[in-house]
Amino acid sequence: MSEAVVPLYHQIYVVLRQQIVEGRFGQGPLPGEIDLAKQFHASRVTMRRVFDRLVQEGLVRRHRGLGTFVNPHPVKPAASEERTASLLGNIIDMGEKTSVKVISIDEVHATPDVAESLQILPGDPVVKVVRVRHYRNRPLSHITVYLPVDLGRPLQRTDLETTPMLRLLEAAGVELGRASQVLTARLADVVVAPLLDVPVGGALLAVRRVVLDKNGRPVQLLLGQYRPDRYEYRMELSPMGGDSANVWVENETRTGLRD
Repeated sequence: MSEAVVPLYHQIYVVLRQQIVEGRFGQGPLPGEIDLAKQFHASRVTMRRVFDRLVQEGLVRRHRGLGTFVNPHPVKPAASEERTASLLGNIIDMGEKTSVKVISIDEVHATPDVAESLQILPGDPVVKVVRVRHYRNRPLSHITVYLPVDLGRPLQRTDLETTPMLRLLEAAGVELGRASQVLTARLADVVVAPLLDVPVGGALLAVRRVVLDKNGRPVQLLLGQYRPDRYEYRMELSPMGGDSANVWVENETRTGLRD
């Protein structure tokens, strides 16, 4: 079986988008399609597709006869409104324009990895919830969550599609304490790729998060896969240890996800 390859136009789009966000071109014109086609060893048709997407997402604007210009502050994150929330607080904070679809809810046996994360025995029953989150009707993330059975069994599909899971756990009496999170990269497999509308083998941002209650009991293991062109994880660090973390989605500020 041949290895899947991320389409060239998407690779170029990601590179140019990052350069625009970083201010590489200021507010001046981008290099022309011909120059960029030579730089990326691509056809003009491919570059035109890249430029069309940048225009569609409001990153650049075209002026006939003058070139393609960067829009002022296209993806500039807005400052938090005097809020220095913790990582866990930001995770709970809702994004009003996101929606979620529950793919499945099943009771399964914990694998050794899941068992270690939830501090239970391998083979113990856990509740597995798989969801896909959308932003502006476009897929953003594929989320798999494992929960202890006493917390997972009462969860209803309708509630999970309208209310953040951590809010549901709080309503059930869980006092949330802290969360630990690891970010890595991975490639989209044949299951996740169509759900996120990316090619098989496309690059994704992977998040692994364990949430504990105030007594130190793990109450949630989350495994998330995010489209890197629609999701950015931003951290602000201070020498006093008052770290804060924010999540930004496309052009609008987000201070957290609903999972």
